[in-house]
Amino acid sequence: MKGFNRIDSIKKKINNSNLIIRLSNLFSVFLYINLINLFGCSNFNKNEDINLCSSSTLPCLQSTEYVLLITNKGKIKLELYGKIAPITVGNFIENVENGLYDKTIFNRVIRQPYPFIIRGGDSRLTKVENTFKDNKIERIRYIPLEIKLKNRKLPIYGKKIEVVHKKNNIELKHKRASLAMARSKEVNSASLQFYISLKSTPELDGRYAVFGKVISGMNIVELIEEEDFIIKASRL
Repeated sequence: MKGFNRIDSIKKKINNSNLIIRLSNLFSVFLYINLINLFGCSNFNKNEDINLCSSSTLPCLQSTEYVLLITNKGKIKLELYGKIAPITVGNFIENVENGLYDKTIFNRVIRQPYPFIIRGGDSRLTKVENTFKDNKIERIRYIPLEIKLKNRKLPIYGKKIEVVHKKNNIELKHKRASLAMARSKEVNSASLQFYISLKSTPELDGRYAVFGKVISGMNIVELIEEEDFIIKASRL
């Protein structure tokens, strides 16, 4: 009964913001990515010079983009760096334009024993049905881990950066207000959920893809608690 009471509480808060949301069946956001189907025969581990913007059907934006998140606590403005993380930015912007972040909740907030992250984009309380699918591939879209080093022209895809001198050379690191994609243990499983760092978290560098930052509204980010929600996400 405790679990049902928690869901009822979330639904009541969303209805108070004039949102109409029905609880839909849980669906898994984190499945293993099929690299061959998405990217042909490319081998990420052997070839670090892959240009996915020209060799795949994944969305790609090589420009600086801006997104406004209107939450029940206030507004958060994001700046996204397509020149550094074009696939990750392209995926996020397409999710925004398809309304996939509207009426989604922040499902994880970690502030103890020290400030860590808030994670958003949980669509379990939103009736998205077939909208959370890439129409080109007729299934949920997953993107590869995308990390760019300062001394490389193209990002490295599909593998973690673990060598110390390479980690030190990562272009976008986890700092306070950084925006990054959440994923499962499979490195190429990012899709919808994202997180914002509440402090510098160098332990995440090379393991998760940072692709932007909060440029205004960090005071709102500090107010976010689990079960708070995004009313509307818009590309600016």
